[in-house]
Amino acid sequence: MAQRTKKSVARHVQLELEELQSAKRMPFRQLLDAQRIMAALQRAGMNFRERVFDPLTTLWAFLSQAVASKESSCEDAVSRVLAERVANNQPACSADTSSYCKARGRLTESLISDLARETGQELARKAAPEWLWKGRHVTIVDGSTVEMADTPENQAAYPQSRTQKAGLGFPMMRMVVLISLAVGTVLECAIGPCRGKNSGEQNLFRRMGNPFASNDIVLGDRLYDAYRDIAELKARGVDCVFGKNASRAMDFRRGRRLGPNDHVVVWQRPKYDANRFDSYEQWKSLPEKMEMREIKKSVRCEGRRTRSVIVVTTLLDAEAYAAEEVTDLFALRWHCELDLRSLKQAMGMCRLRCRTPAMVRKELWVYLLAYNLIRVRMAQAAAVHGPMPRSLSLTAAKTHIHNFAPHMKAASKATHDRLEAELLKAIATNQVGQRPGRKEPRAVKKRQQKYSYLTKPRAQARKGLAA
Repeated sequence: MAQRTKKSVARHVQLELEELQSAKRMPFRQLLDAQRIMAALQRAGMNFRERVFDPLTTLWAFLSQAVASKESSCEDAVSRVLAERVANNQPACSADTSSYCKARGRLTESLISDLARETGQELARKAAPEWLWKGRHVTIVDGSTVEMADTPENQAAYPQSRTQKAGLGFPMMRMVVLISLAVGTVLECAIGPCRGKNSGEQNLFRRMGNPFASNDIVLGDRLYDAYRDIAELKARGVDCVFGKNASRAMDFRRGRRLGPNDHVVVWQRPKYDANRFDSYEQWKSLPEKMEMREIKKSVRCEGRRTRSVIVVTTLLDAEAYAAEEVTDLFALRWHCELDLRSLKQAMGMCRLRCRTPAMVRKELWVYLLAYNLIRVRMAQAAAVHGPMPRSLSLTAAKTHIHNFAPHMKAASKATHDRLEAELLKAIATNQVGQRPGRKEPRAVKKRQQKYSYLTKPRAQARKGLAA
């Protein structure tokens, strides 16, 4: 029977992290040290054994699938482990994936999620002052959905849309994420089904508890304009900037006028509705009224219809927070849409491939952890070379990290430092272009292979094929 050997695993941790650890005086070095990984393993109660796929090897192989390519398989991950062991003069492991898949099953969801949260939150808190908005941390909240493998277990936990016929759709998971505006890391994520009671974005947002610090600002679209949520955020010392809910009536002739289409009004607590509150006591605990600021701005783009944007906020000081500054901040909410697109398209998280709900959740957190680790490298490049982290291309950073990693791992100390310096320089070089008013047709020129869509379950379609 294999024995628990913490010293050997601690050394293994150090070796596995060499390609990610930073040189002397490198910013944010502590976010990628071995102690953090060891502490997370111990909190998760993981037992260390002398085997090929110990927790660290399994975790990094799992992460490599998220960083390598959109279609990286278990065979691909095992092949990388096999090649690495042979290159390091270690005994070769089997190319069969069964041991690796069993090892992934032994990883706990809390291990991966804790690492993702800690990495994202600590980098956000250590962001340089010039990266912040008026010296304050801004967190964007938004939701999205992901598909997963069509298995009975996944369908039971995350059922497909009712508009799809049985056997033709895919299970759908809803997630709500909190993303740092300054550095782009995912700070928190709540997961649930897309169907059923309390499965909406607002309920997932409320399930997060209290992930904000006093003096933070929460930025969101009009879905989050709810009296209950705003009151609870204000009670914690957290300000908010949300779009106006479509059902909320506004009259800029009333209230305390701060400027053109800018005023402070008093909101009254809504009437009690058992469908909107967990209990009467919860509704009763909300303040009967609170002051809110409402700002309206007309957005004009050449060749497009002029439209109006209305923002509601708890930033009541018009001298410290001018109306145009608040509306410009609300426009930065679009970064969350771009971050979700990067996660789902650039990193391939749009469709999860694991076949059970427990493994699907682990796979999702692995993608978030890999995304945060890439953002750490981008923050290092920004701190060393000067550009803002938000101006750097995540897709280019992902490619550079994937290509540099094997050479950095095998290099000597001097060569490793030079490779790392060049890696950060390459990441800082690839900046996202400014293309205001860009318009492109939502169509592609290259045709895909012309396969017909399944209009009946695959088992039935297979029976209808000619012998």
